[in-house]
Amino acid sequence: MTEAELATMWKQEIEKSLAELSELREKLHPVDFSSDLWTIFRGAYGDIREDVAFLFCPKELLPEMVKIRRLDTEEKENEQILFDNLCENLTHQLSFYDATYLAIPYLVLLLEKKRKEQDFKWQMQVISEAGVILSTNIPYNEYDRTPTISEDILESYDLSIEYLKEMTKEFLQQNLERLKEEDPFDLQYFCTSILSILGDPEMAFYLLFGSWDQCYITCPNCNYYNENIQIDDFHNTEQILEEIEPAESVIGKWDQKSYEDTYLWFSNLLHILGIEEEWKIPYYYGTYTCPECGSKGILIDWMKQCEM
Repeated sequence: MTEAELATMWKQEIEKSLAELSELREKLHPVDFSSDLWTIFRGAYGDIREDVAFLFCPKELLPEMVKIRRLDTEEKENEQILFDNLCENLTHQLSFYDATYLAIPYLVLLLEKKRKEQDFKWQMQVISEAGVILSTNIPYNEYDRTPTISEDILESYDLSIEYLKEMTKEFLQQNLERLKEEDPFDLQYFCTSILSILGDPEMAFYLLFGSWDQCYITCPNCNYYNENIQIDDFHNTEQILEEIEPAESVIGKWDQKSYEDTYLWFSNLLHILGIEEEWKIPYYYGTYTCPECGSKGILIDWMKQCEM
């Protein structure tokens, strides 16, 4: 086939795939691939339109993909490389990229596509990466934002997040037992993304930023800056225990339906799935005492206020 014939075939196949998701597509009203907005709302490496569009192309028809993550030596199919490239474009160095506003509606459509196919692995992967992407859209990354976002783009983006929340809850409810069989590292990453989607994207960001260990805190009263707190030391360092009083355990108190109390459901989800790092969460929600002035505050709240 000529390049023109290939382009026509890809366009037809992508549109055919999206047509099968027409009901949700009409509700979310994502930006069309023909729009010039894709050249304005960009990822870390530029225009993401092609990567997003090819998510809906049959994998046997995908062109040869080149990895953005050049240090990734694992053998992967083109579909996986394509998805990895898109996620790297939207999460590079945990910065926020404008293209997120255009991509999230399509990631929700992709999740719906994989849900219809009953593809557990891909559903888990889409939820995992969507949560990380959403965790970058926080005040810490305010400087990265486009000054003006039109109402229709924001409406599509916000509505997509609401659908993502409900689809994520449904996935959890249906697959709690199966999730326990997943690789522990992947499962912890997945849970961090769940936190971002269903509860607290800022906390998810700081967990990812500090690798569930490093904490950066500025006392809002005396401006004392502490960058030496490592959660891994909490069990073994008496000085740390004096500075941070862990929150009371809530294990066993979640009904597995309510997501209003983030500390409650997140602690219990980690416990149910057997995440080894679950013991750290009461410390993040614990009371931190400033060693300089004696002021007290919730550790994660002060982390969110800290300018690193």
